[in-house]
Amino acid sequence: MKRIFVCLLFLTALSTYANAQDTPVGEWFGGYSYNRFKPDFLAGQANAHGWHVDVVLNTGLIGFVTDLSEEYGKSSGTSFNTTTFLVGPRFARRGEKVTWFVQSLYGTSLISADGDIFGPEIGRGDSSFAFAPIGGGIDLKLTEKLAFRAFQYDLISTTFGRGGGQLHSRVSTGLVLRLGKL
Repeated sequence: MKRIFVCLLFLTALSTYANAQDTPVGEWFGGYSYNRFKPDFLAGQANAHGWHVDVVLNTGLIGFVTDLSEEYGKSSGTSFNTTTFLVGPRFARRGEKVTWFVQSLYGTSLISADGDIFGPEIGRGDSSFAFAPIGGGIDLKLTEKLAFRAFQYDLISTTFGRGGGQLHSRVSTGLVLRLGKL
């Protein structure tokens, strides 16, 4: 099964070269974001919903991403929100109708709540180094300048509280505006 998946991924990547279109100079994404959040080992997991935007400046094969998202949720009856700001490289393979991309992002994440539900280590708020060592997604072309991001997945690692690591799964969908051509 694993070999079949790797072969399909390899063939898909090669087929994008055959159908390559002009690369846009910049891309702006905006849309909905869902984050499965677990701030520490003492608190339960919580669902958070919000918005996600990113801007990409392309230089051909590699793009430079600036990524910002904010999600709002409730855990044990207490409201919280997270803000994540990340930057990093994106590698994209462009086809006639589909663009696949992978990225690695680094930055900071902030959390705040109306109560001390996250324990004495975090309290009502904290900030942390954050990074998404691997993420990716698929954009479907609608017009020459507009695409639909079918999904984007990022596994974000943070170190809130005592510095123990947490992993948060962020899934996003929305619209992509493509500007200019390289």
